[in-house]
Amino acid sequence: MVQELISYILHNKILVSLICVIGIVAVSYGMLNGNDLIFIIGLVFVIGGYLLIRKRIKEYVRENL
Repeated sequence: MVQELISYILHNKILVSLICVIGIVAVSYGMLNGNDLIFIIGLVFVIGGYLLIRKRIKEYVRENL
């Protein structure tokens, strides 16, 4: 079940983009309003989105090079 969800997220560009955008908005909000919890949650989303994008790029390079 979890593996299927991760596979779906990895192959869906909209979800990966949404994760990154949510993270960027949360980091910005946390910085502007001094809300440390929202800032940290935003960082987690940004790092998660980065790792998903990085994994997709690594898979692409392995398959095509």
